[in-house]
Amino acid sequence: MENPIQEHHDDDDIQRINLEKDVNEWNKEIEFTQKELIFYSKLLDSKLVRKANANEEDESYILKSVTQLKEKNSQFQLQLLDFENKSEDIVECEDVQCETFFLNEHFTFKQKLIAHVAKVRTVKKIIFDFFESNL
Repeated sequence: MENPIQEHHDDDDIQRINLEKDVNEWNKEIEFTQKELIFYSKLLDSKLVRKANANEEDESYILKSVTQLKEKNSQFQLQLLDFENKSEDIVECEDVQCETFFLNEHFTFKQKLIAHVAKVRTVKKIIFDFFESNL
């Protein structure tokens, strides 16, 4: 892989490159999470689960959790698109206060995304435990 940071890049270029890299990775994470959540919804609502005579209350709770996470994940997709569009304006910044605003927005979004991914991971563990005990 080619090193994206070259000798001719100044601090602003490096900052922009790092922001773009994060946004691209976040997009991949959110898109894959959405596919996973759709898969889990279909799996939980499948004949396989009914055939296993799994606890319907557990199944219902997990399915509800997955549905809520899918909605939250969709919101993150929209927020990320909005953030990505706004962050392009960082190249227009002419002072530290402007750059600081964008960096704080980046940090805040990153923390929210980390918390969201942790919730998804928790629900996935519950799903794994559910299938492990019922199949």
